[in-house]
Amino acid sequence: MKFLSRISLLMFVMVSALMAEPVLMDGVAAVVDGKPIMRSEFLSNLYRFQETPEGSAMTEQQQKEYVLDQLIEEKVLLSRIDRDSIVVSESEVEQRVNAHLQQLAASQNTNLATLEKAIRAQLGISMAQYRDQLAKQIRGHIEMMRVRQRHVGAISPTKKEVDNFYKEYKDSIPPQYNCVLLSLIQLPITPDSMIIDSVRAFAEKLIDSLNLGISYELVAKNHSQDSSAEKGGDLGYYKRGQLDPAFERALDGLKNGQYVSAPVKTSLGWNIPRVLGRKEDGVRSAQILLKTIPTAADTAAVVARADSLSKNIKTSEEFADAARKFSDDKSSNFAGGRLGWFQKNEMAQAYIEPVADLKVGEVSEPVMIDGVYHIFRLDDARQIRDLTLEEDYGKIEQMTANYLENKKLEALIKKWRKEVLIDIRMTE
Repeated sequence: MKFLSRISLLMFVMVSALMAEPVLMDGVAAVVDGKPIMRSEFLSNLYRFQETPEGSAMTEQQQKEYVLDQLIEEKVLLSRIDRDSIVVSESEVEQRVNAHLQQLAASQNTNLATLEKAIRAQLGISMAQYRDQLAKQIRGHIEMMRVRQRHVGAISPTKKEVDNFYKEYKDSIPPQYNCVLLSLIQLPITPDSMIIDSVRAFAEKLIDSLNLGISYELVAKNHSQDSSAEKGGDLGYYKRGQLDPAFERALDGLKNGQYVSAPVKTSLGWNIPRVLGRKEDGVRSAQILLKTIPTAADTAAVVARADSLSKNIKTSEEFADAARKFSDDKSSNFAGGRLGWFQKNEMAQAYIEPVADLKVGEVSEPVMIDGVYHIFRLDDARQIRDLTLEEDYGKIEQMTANYLENKKLEALIKKWRKEVLIDIRMTE
């Protein structure tokens, strides 16, 4: 039994518009709450849906009915966006467009200038036109996510729900191909306690200065070791979960304009957070960051430990013991460093090279990734494998959560459809 939901297919219908097929004749296929579905839009999505496994299993009439139904549901959701007064800022869309283009260029090992030439050659449009189409798609995606967050929220399935989902849908969960089972020891380079204490003491002196009336913006410009210093420490708006957890917890206890009474330890050093403003989905904050920078001796000690572990660990038990004792990766150290199974084409780029030449049971040399030393162990490798509850519980739990969230949204869409006028005009 397939568990790909109508919502998943609806998202397919929405994003496919970016690469729509040209259609010579146009007309209105349907009108939903005053929003038209053009015939060209319908046919473009129909062509693409016919190429999917779900579409190929249907008759042509079923394909047409299904795609039109998905487009109607898209317009119903767009109406909900209007009714909920959801607004997405131009700056947020622009930021995501830039990030998408940079990621696309990086994935092709090229630069933006070469990417622009490829877009013009392959799609026949300018970079400006591509950016405009991409911006519309990204805006729609953000709006959809905001509707989903507001009316559905995040669902945390129980173990029973995960077990039931797996029991019912395990035959349709896609297998993994060309995959590896990895374990990790992560060794950060941290400064000794004397450096940490001295930086804290200086941060406390800066807070004393603020308490005497010296401008926060001036202190940030003169002392903060962050790029935001030029703007007086202003970080702009961020949603919850996007900043350091300790930093966010400190913001929770502050009113607009207030800064902390004591420095906050974050992953980068000691911080003096300040709240500049709040809105429904985020907080605008500022910071004075004083970094705790390791010495050469601190670095040498970590390098020596990493080399020793890499050379002397021989068994999986030894690796697991070392991970529990030394690894800083809180998501895996309690499990002896076990990261789980990965398809090679889905691995983070930085992880691919260190494990590429390992044989099962071998340990990698220490490799620096994002300022932290990583040691990998290749525990197993397979060309194809099915997901199991024992080894892939986290992945199956996320599938279950998505399934339950989609079911809840489907029920809401059925309710919202009854609240809008739908006029289907397409007769063929």
